[in-house]
Formats: sequence, C-alpha cells, structure tokens
Amino acid sequence: MSEIITISESEYEQHVEDYDGLCLACHEFTCGGVEPDANGYECENCGEMKVMGTEGALIAGLIDFGPED
Repeated sequence: MSEIITISESEYEQHVEDYDGLCLACHEFTCGGVEPDANGYECENCGEMKVMGTEGALIAGLIDFGPED
C-alpha cells in the first residue's frame, strides 16, 4: 500500500483545478496535464511511471484532509 498524503481541502481543490497528479513513488504532485482517472503517467520529479490523477488518488484512499495552512 502506498503512503497516505495529508493535504488541506483547499490544496486538494487547487491540484484538481490544475489537473495535477500524485506520484505514488516520490509522493510529490506533478504540474498539470494529468486526467482525473489517470494511472501510470511519468513523474516529472522522479521519472517513475507511477502518477495517478488527484481525484483517483482521493477515491483510492491515498489522500487525507488535514487542517488548512
């Protein structure tokens, strides 16, 4: 199981709006161009083919909401 990432709801909304994806290898968000249901995209940070859409990551239980910054 991948690590669960904790972000605020406003951060989540911004990632969705920007079509960012979450890399399951390095746990970083990519910058745009990732479809909500994407899976297996290349990570611009680490190069692994483990990026999934932000909304898909939430549905899969990989994103949890924490306090606003």
